[in-house]
Amino acid sequence: MEAFFKSLYGVAYFAMSIVLVAVTVLLFVIGIRLFIKKRNRGFAVSCILFACFIVFIIVVMFTTPFSATPPGSPEALAALLHYV
Repeated sequence: MEAFFKSLYGVAYFAMSIVLVAVTVLLFVIGIRLFIKKRNRGFAVSCILFACFIVFIIVVMFTTPFSATPPGSPEALAALLHYV
């Protein structure tokens, strides 16, 4: 049963990653199109910057291994600051 849940977790992690990447690319393309059309330049720039920030979060998500330390612990904070 444990192997089933591990594989289910892997499938969910992969599917979530695909959706997150697709939404980020779509947001970036919308920002570029609005910027080229010279409409809502502020919104376009904010879309592009937000998409770049999400790419950073995706990279951290893929490179950070899971650990048993709780989120508020000093070890978790040190690991987080190591990647920033």
